[in-house]
Amino acid sequence: MTDRASFLRRAGAGAAGLSLAQLLGPAAAYASGGGDFPDHPRWRFFFVSHDTLDPLFVATQFGAQDAAALVRCSVQWTGSPHGSVDESVRAVRSAVSRKADGIAVSVVDERAFAPALEAVRQARIPLVVFNVGAGSGRVGYTGQDPSAAGERAGKELAREVRSGRVLIFAQPELRGWQSARLSGLQAGLGRPATVVRLTGDLRRQEKQVEAALAERPTARGAIGLDTWSSVALGSVLRRAARGLPAGGFDLLPNDLELVADGTLDFVVDQQPYVQGFTPVLQLFLARLSQGTVTPWDTETSILLRQADAKVFVDTRSRFEGSSSRHEYPLRRA
Repeated sequence: MTDRASFLRRAGAGAAGLSLAQLLGPAAAYASGGGDFPDHPRWRFFFVSHDTLDPLFVATQFGAQDAAALVRCSVQWTGSPHGSVDESVRAVRSAVSRKADGIAVSVVDERAFAPALEAVRQARIPLVVFNVGAGSGRVGYTGQDPSAAGERAGKELAREVRSGRVLIFAQPELRGWQSARLSGLQAGLGRPATVVRLTGDLRRQEKQVEAALAERPTARGAIGLDTWSSVALGSVLRRAARGLPAGGFDLLPNDLELVADGTLDFVVDQQPYVQGFTPVLQLFLARLSQGTVTPWDTETSILLRQADAKVFVDTRSRFEGSSSRHEYPLRRA
């Protein structure tokens, strides 16, 4: 947790334009093209995140830094520290004005981002989308297909719960990708489900989960639609020692203990490290090939059950954002 908290404090400056090299230490010295690639300019790639301080993106930034070091380029982490669409759109325009060599952006509102993304295309800057925004302008997307991920989770829960009602815990207002995840989840379940809206901080959400379970004692299963609702659900079930089949999405490394100890039966993980690593390689190849290699789609969603989660809680690594160290074998937790 210390590594993650320290990183997030420093990353707050990232939205102001500090590079990952400045945040995390000196990048590898530029000497060649990296690997067997020819010498090339040290291209600057900008990441524009809709929420720069989301803990999930710590691993994303590590992935971007690691890929940039491989191909002798640099990356800058920008966007909105407040989850503001307007701030993120301005960050895209700023990257264009600063003559970025490539831009990776999380598109949470396609209509709001459309003019800025068109400015990127007009400037002939390679563009990819990461984390959210599949299908935005038909550019390469690295991230979770929310509808498919939701359907997979729904089928997994339906396998555990053969009959009866399921509770879905979610935020009161859903963004487009969250709505798609919910629709996929309901389709995968193949039966009626009750959506319970959670508000406030984690402790308040836990109380709301407790109340919902008490009011619906015949519920046969439950799932959280996002990180915080999944943690709230898992924390309540652990304290109550209640063996209710349950799942969740997007758990952080420490929270994966809820799956490893069997409190939650599964979690759908987004592989956030890959969401930083792959876009850098896509932008690099687009530049190096002078456009003859175009960015591609990469689905990052995986489903982790109890046995799968063990390695995540037993080790600390950059791949899950639980450590800033480069090491092999991975350090034990």
